[in-house]
Amino acid sequence: MNHQNEARLDRSLQNQIKAPRLDARFDAAVWSRIDAAEAWATNPVAKSRAEKLSRWMFVSNAVGGLVVVVLGLYFGLRAFGGVEISVSLPAALPNVSDAVVSQVVMFCGYLLTFLVLGFVFAITPFGRRLRAHFY
Repeated sequence: MNHQNEARLDRSLQNQIKAPRLDARFDAAVWSRIDAAEAWATNPVAKSRAEKLSRWMFVSNAVGGLVVVVLGLYFGLRAFGGVEISVSLPAALPNVSDAVVSQVVMFCGYLLTFLVLGFVFAITPFGRRLRAHFY
């Protein structure tokens, strides 16, 4: 009984699926796509743009890695070494109150946060569609 059900289901599935026959048009379309991909790969304008973006990504990753290393060393030394790092300002610099410094640092933190969020939003699919709408 189980074999009969399987055979009936198999026939039903074969009757439901109608795969088109592939002919020379399909082969021609595939080869045209391959030729287009090869032409794009050898296009100097597209290649130079990709190289520029690649360099930009390398530079941004290097800067990010450097920031991580510096912050890791700074907080690692403070936490585990018991060493306080202090910076003495030259006498030529004006005295700025602690309240002003904290406000400037807070503003810079908010500005940096909004810039990073804007950049991250810009590289999402929705952000790319939105950018494409305006450009």
